[in-house]
Amino acid sequence: MKKHPESSVVVFAVWEPILPTDWGAPGTSVLDRLNDRRVRQFWDPGHVLAAAIKKAEVSSNIHPDCCDRKGFLWDLTAAYAPATSWSDTLPEPVLLNGPVVQTTPDLEFIVAKAR
Repeated sequence: MKKHPESSVVVFAVWEPILPTDWGAPGTSVLDRLNDRRVRQFWDPGHVLAAAIKKAEVSSNIHPDCCDRKGFLWDLTAAYAPATSWSDTLPEPVLLNGPVVQTTPDLEFIVAKAR
């Protein structure tokens, strides 16, 4: 985000309990890792979004190489084209892979294109 301050990209970071240490919503120090006005962060203890992405992944042409734990997708980067509309069914992403740290080059390319 810092490399592209002019980008109109919006980031939704969804935190969910997967590991035994994930017993509550992330605190300030964790949320500050994504400190940018374009970032919206959510706590999803019921895995609602993860389940929706997994359901959309089943019917899409894009399948992650990783990130299934306890039946939920996690530590995953999902990127959608500009002006993509979300409805009852999620749109097909342009990127769906992880873990997040390994998708940085792909995400960097997508953010650089989104002006």
